[in-house]
Amino acid sequence: MLGDPQKQSEAKACKQGAGTPRRLEVPLRFALLSELAWDQISHALNLPRRELETLRGVFDDDKEATIAARLAVSEHTVHSRMNRLFRKLGVTTRAQMVLRVMQELLRLTVAPDGVLPSICRLRVEGKCPLQS
Repeated sequence: MLGDPQKQSEAKACKQGAGTPRRLEVPLRFALLSELAWDQISHALNLPRRELETLRGVFDDDKEATIAARLAVSEHTVHSRMNRLFRKLGVTTRAQMVLRVMQELLRLTVAPDGVLPSICRLRVEGKCPLQS
């Protein structure tokens, strides 16, 4: 995370051109979906805040122990939330969970009354293959 002093130092060195530039690892949750998108997904899938936080850990490809540490809960609690998420989303693997969330994101972006911007450039022309 950019709050880490070592990563800040590396970023500064990259800006100054000192040494070999290193790619900064930024968790996917910061880059992949906006806060508005997460909010809309959470509402559409009826996910409480803590389950959503756990789901975001899955998007970061974090292990249950890492998610537990970040959320200041036990690994057992994270495991229980993961099982609830699997049941709610009708999936059995983390990969399926990510795909299910992305499917919901796509549905939300083409919804006529949705607040998320369309990700299909053809939607404006009425030619979006995602619209039914």
